[in-house]
Amino acid sequence: MGVNPLKHPVYDLLPQRTQAKILSPVSEDKLTWDCFFGLLRAGKLGSVLASLLEIPDESLKDARLVLWGFEIREDGASVWEPLREVLSAVENYRDGKPEGQKTEPDVIVISGKSLVVAECKRRSVLGRCSRFEDERCPEIHVDRRKRPYCQYWTRGLQELVTFSKPVPATSAPDCNQYYQLLRNYMIGDRLAATLGLALNLMVVKAANSAHFVETTAEVQRFNSTMTRAPKYVVACWNDFRRDATPDVLSEYAAELPPLA
Repeated sequence: MGVNPLKHPVYDLLPQRTQAKILSPVSEDKLTWDCFFGLLRAGKLGSVLASLLEIPDESLKDARLVLWGFEIREDGASVWEPLREVLSAVENYRDGKPEGQKTEPDVIVISGKSLVVAECKRRSVLGRCSRFEDERCPEIHVDRRKRPYCQYWTRGLQELVTFSKPVPATSAPDCNQYYQLLRNYMIGDRLAATLGLALNLMVVKAANSAHFVETTAEVQRFNSTMTRAPKYVVACWNDFRRDATPDVLSEYAAELPPLA
């Protein structure tokens, strides 16, 4: 057995590429784990998130945590089936994307009343669409595409945003610019409908990190295109240090100083 940096059984269930990312000294996954699992273990997951989202504590009472597609318990983990079913419906893995390449939202928190879907960033910007970046967008690069349509536009994106589906002449499609936000929005919307829960969307990034102003502005622009409420909330890793007792991110003190 190798080193288990999470000191938790879920590590052995993760793909090798994820394990490798966790071992990086600037790992986004490890920071996310230390924060959210630390809150779960301290019994503060629901109350801290409710405070940052500005929703009643009761909305996230007895909150449960899903990371990497697994529901996380203090002593174990198991596949969270609702997410697997929604990902299969949105992505349709029989249609050009291998099952092993599925990408889950960074963090999902569920309670009896609410669902939180969070995108967590450490040093990077919000993600773009790899199909467009690789010049194989089904709607634009018709000569190089792997399938004749975009899975997101075909499966309901047009009902969730006000911007239009791109056409072959489009040079800077909104769906590329907002890819990571719209994908989590679609997944969260379907999960919330399936489970009968109120949806809350979040992006987490340090206020003193590179690209924070850029990320916040991008989230605000995307919020203006969303046809359904609630909108994304931007939270800071630094705020988790302030709101949580004990401080679950104390080992990141130099990187994440408390905000005034």
